[in-house]
Amino acid sequence: MNRLVISGALIQVDPVRYSPAGVPIAEAVVHHRSSQEVAAQARLVECELTVQASGALASRLAQTPVGTQVKLEGALNRRSVKSRQLILILNRIEKE
Repeated sequence: MNRLVISGALIQVDPVRYSPAGVPIAEAVVHHRSSQEVAAQARLVECELTVQASGALASRLAQTPVGTQVKLEGALNRRSVKSRQLILILNRIEKE
């Protein structure tokens, strides 16, 4: 199973672009920070993750202001066929 739910603040939101097939695509970067229990001890977890939305979600993501707290859900994938960098492909966006 490949499903990721993450919350955080949008720190970068790119404008909508279009795939060669004409599908709208938008990308953003979310900054996550939380305290997680690891080996029975609290640990600060912090990361930045690039997220990508297509179709109707693309315009919704592109219109979300930087600094907005969001909860995102989707699947991890490679950025491209030749890349090993991970990107979260969104299927759900909620403002928190």
